[in-house]
Amino acid sequence: MAAAVVSASTGVISTLLPKLSRLIEGEYKLQKGVKRKIKFLKDELTSMQTLLVKLSDKEETLDEQAKDWRNKVRELSYDIKDCIDLFTHKMSRDDAEANLIKKTASMIKKIWSRHKIANLIEELKARVQEESDRRMRYKFDDPATNFDQVVRIDPRLPALFVEAKRLIGIDGPSDEIIDWLNKDEYAQELKVVSIVGFGGLGKTTLANQVYQKIKGQFDCSCFVPVSRNPNIAKILADMLKELKNQQSCVDSSDDIRQLIDKLRAFLTHKRYFIIVDDIWSTQAWEIVKSALPENNLNSRTTTRIASVAESCCSCLAGYVYKIQPLSDQQSQQLFCKRVFRDASACPPHLEEMSHGILQKCHGLPLAIITLASLLTGKSNKDQWKQVYNSIGSAFSDKGMREILLLSYYDLPHHLKTCLLYLSMFPEDCRIDRDELKWRWVAEGFIAELRGQTVDQVAENYFNELVNRSLILPVGIMYDARANACRVHDMVLELILSLSVEENFASIVEGQCYNGGGHTIRRLSVQSEHVGDEAMQEIMDKWSQVHSISFYGLQEHGIPHLQESYSLRVLDFDYSSHLGNQHVKYIGSFFRLTFLRIDCREVTELPEGIGELRYLQTLDIGRSGIRKLPPSIGHLQKLVRLIVSNPVELPDEIGDLQALQELSRICHYSIKLVEALRRLTKLKRLGIEMPHRWKLDCDTGRYEEAFESSLAVMGKHGLQSLHITKSNILDEELMDILCYTVPCLRELVVKGTCITRLSKQMVSLINLTYLRLCMERIKQEDLCILGGIPALLSADLSVTHAPDELLTIGSQQFRCIKEFRFSIHHAQGGLNMLFLQEAMPELRRLHLDLEFVATEIESKTGFEFSFEHLASLEHISAIILRCDATRSRVEAAEAAVRNATRSRMEAAEAAIRNAVSIHPGRPTLVLKVESTQLKDKDEGVGR
Repeated sequence: MAAAVVSASTGVISTLLPKLSRLIEGEYKLQKGVKRKIKFLKDELTSMQTLLVKLSDKEETLDEQAKDWRNKVRELSYDIKDCIDLFTHKMSRDDAEANLIKKTASMIKKIWSRHKIANLIEELKARVQEESDRRMRYKFDDPATNFDQVVRIDPRLPALFVEAKRLIGIDGPSDEIIDWLNKDEYAQELKVVSIVGFGGLGKTTLANQVYQKIKGQFDCSCFVPVSRNPNIAKILADMLKELKNQQSCVDSSDDIRQLIDKLRAFLTHKRYFIIVDDIWSTQAWEIVKSALPENNLNSRTTTRIASVAESCCSCLAGYVYKIQPLSDQQSQQLFCKRVFRDASACPPHLEEMSHGILQKCHGLPLAIITLASLLTGKSNKDQWKQVYNSIGSAFSDKGMREILLLSYYDLPHHLKTCLLYLSMFPEDCRIDRDELKWRWVAEGFIAELRGQTVDQVAENYFNELVNRSLILPVGIMYDARANACRVHDMVLELILSLSVEENFASIVEGQCYNGGGHTIRRLSVQSEHVGDEAMQEIMDKWSQVHSISFYGLQEHGIPHLQESYSLRVLDFDYSSHLGNQHVKYIGSFFRLTFLRIDCREVTELPEGIGELRYLQTLDIGRSGIRKLPPSIGHLQKLVRLIVSNPVELPDEIGDLQALQELSRICHYSIKLVEALRRLTKLKRLGIEMPHRWKLDCDTGRYEEAFESSLAVMGKHGLQSLHITKSNILDEELMDILCYTVPCLRELVVKGTCITRLSKQMVSLINLTYLRLCMERIKQEDLCILGGIPALLSADLSVTHAPDELLTIGSQQFRCIKEFRFSIHHAQGGLNMLFLQEAMPELRRLHLDLEFVATEIESKTGFEFSFEHLASLEHISAIILRCDATRSRVEAAEAAVRNATRSRMEAAEAAIRNAVSIHPGRPTLVLKVESTQLKDKDEGVGR
């Protein structure tokens, strides 16, 4: 039997049928004859569901009459489900402590509810009968279910992320742009490059290649996407955050003028490199440009601009690069690389067909990749011919839509639904993977499969959409997973149009809402202001909204949300003027499953939050909330609780029996620490350990309680642990973790330095990610870490430069793919050698070397050996000099700085030399810069 999930094709029928069964068989005292009518509904809807599934398999061939009937049945299923949900909610509400008057009133309400549902069932039965009669009358389903079967596309091999980033034909254009940027190195003017071309030619890909190659040459850099309907304040805020590499630099109350002032102040004395991707209007560019000072440090900016390239370059040192389609040879290479993993591996019997397919792509990389994704894993000529006969010219928007529709129609039902849901997010939005997965779950798109949780199933769906080239992965991690995704403009256009046709989601982009007479099921408000009439129309349909997201909506535009029995997902994203009054009645959304609040002005949650008994995700990590009410313990279905530091959690947190993720908690009650052991399903925990003086008990009791809770959580399968430590559990911590949390896959310990490593760390056989800070690392420590069998990524920071040669041999770090080594405030050097067959799987190596100016001459130099790292692809290094803010003796200070500069130059030379002799020629990004230390005592010079 198929899993009961919500689908864009069949609506909520599959989840509705079990509800109808429970009404027929359940304990509810319904009026005479009502159960018989419910049984009729169930039988009819079962037949309709079967037909809807058949129609969805032939979606591209349906005529308007069939689509109209399908849409009506789908909307009918939503109405029936809402009716039943409301009835069961009202019948189940009962207060055991209520007095006689309240109990009498409750009984009257239940009698009224039974009478009301009897009337509603009668109305719904009539609607179902009408749709059933219409189907029989016109018999449109007969031919639809007997069309020749289209050959199903088999699941494809995983997409090659590296190749997607290194498109064929990209090196020449990127080198040309870089050459132009490097002209007149010391010219005192702002430079702008506009990359212009047809959609799908790879403008963003080209800009990103240039960005990755030369960003290390600048003091700061960022890559900021815009859109056709940009939120300028958010764009400027994102620029500032990325340039300064910190979230706290932007206040939620900052307006556009304040953000421009902050950007200009930060950039005035810096060489910067900024990519502004996908600008559609001169107005948007003028505002962004006003934040970029034309200083005398030869700062440079590259922007991808659609139709306004000339105007953007007219008043500055500008260069318009018109991107061209791929040549026939390049197209063939890209196509073969994507289909066969080899640029010259097309079988002879498919060569003619591949040429014909590529002719229809006209050199558009997006079209080539899309079609290649359809053909991956196929070697049958008839299958290729079928794809060839199905596409039109890819040179027009219509042709590209046809190509993308092929991929859409090829999706199974569940993936169509998940893809359409991405229309809820704004253009160029960075969509967090975990947020998206749990929104899918909240909407009912995901069901458990045998041996897999809903979280794992959703992860597979996400990866499959990436593999099908329908979403773009962002932030590829050490384990090949993407942290997030974006939707290509052309794919977004497609799913937006399909979403409108299917009445799947309603989007508000300006002050107007053009929803026609349709019922709103999912609403995404992507505007700072919404007109009163539009908002009134939305609120008139509020009772049937299942999902709503606000992106950047300002204070007077946010409605005071009414009671809803349908709402599942509520997301306030970057709503800078959201206040406590807007979440006051949130407890009335009794079906709410996903709640996220991204606004610092929301400082408290109402006690009624405990009424949300279906809530699975509560994300207040970027809100101003500092205390959760005790009623939080009533949320027995809560799976994810994401808070920020510092948030006071009630002791009732231990009642959350379904909780799997609890992140960033910072509260020092011993009762809370003891309550953690009751969270038997917890898989991810982030906790800040307290200073001794902050404890509400003696240190010994706290340590004992924490160790006991760790042991219980470890026994039940804790997989990820992030600890921000102070001064307890220092030397014993690693021993405790090794013995108590054997299933650990991810371990992060920050905020203090580990003085020694436990030899038992090799027993952490499941550990794949490790991040530690140590006072000083020794050869024996590297041997311990290198013995962890499944380690894929290690991030090691030390506060003192090692005083011995560090060597990594062939039996250490056998699986590691990413290795980061940092020295902070060091006075020595670094000798690190990788011996023959060392780290055979290592792809990325990061070195951060930070030196403090000192009069003491270091006796340790620099020596690196990378040539034995057979799989190494990328090396990044930052060499940083930290100077004192002032010096009592200027001559001594100058001598110190010269000595430090000499060490920096030696480190740079050693790294460059080691890279130059590597046989694989890995890419190198090397950054050398200086900063200043703040005086501890402002009254005393250093």
